[in-house]
Amino acid sequence: MMDEKSNRTLDFYNTQAPQYVAETVDLDVSNIRNLFLNHIPEGGHILDLGCGSGRDSRFFLAHGCSITAVDASDELANLASEFIGQPVENLSFQEIDYLEAFDGIWACASLLHCPKSAMGGVMQRMTKALKPNGIIYMSFKYGTDERIDERGRFFNDYTEASMSKLLAEYAELQIVEIFTETKPLRSGFQTWLNVFARKHVK
Repeated sequence: MMDEKSNRTLDFYNTQAPQYVAETVDLDVSNIRNLFLNHIPEGGHILDLGCGSGRDSRFFLAHGCSITAVDASDELANLASEFIGQPVENLSFQEIDYLEAFDGIWACASLLHCPKSAMGGVMQRMTKALKPNGIIYMSFKYGTDERIDERGRFFNDYTEASMSKLLAEYAELQIVEIFTETKPLRSGFQTWLNVFARKHVK
């Protein structure tokens, strides 16, 4: 069950879906997508977790991957489904339930809306969903707080230290790379934390 902060965030995406798609569908994240694809076998299966506009699902499909795309917003899921030409599942992070189905999980600027109190359960679900040696990519706004932005959306921010501490709780996951980058965002700039973690084969 979602809490009030998550429900308010979801309300934003449901009511502002066309505007949000227009803002994000052409954003250039090609460098990160290419880094991610380096870890995915040819024709691999990717979970686009919180797919938004479907921008990245469409890219991965064009590069020969198979895609399972999900989004908690039913409005975004509908728009993304039209954009990528296949159904998008209307699921929250806490509802995904797959067993060793994916070579990679792409969570680009999506898990930053998951409360820190729920991150543990979501990490367990993602780990379960990955095949052995599968890779997770996640991105967060850089910081230490949980907060509500000017649009009413909830965010959980991470640093290298706080993310490393979180991932250290999951023996099956090994950090591959953590790095920051500062990019334009609307009228200013935003520093992002990028995280790659691999499911360790015992």
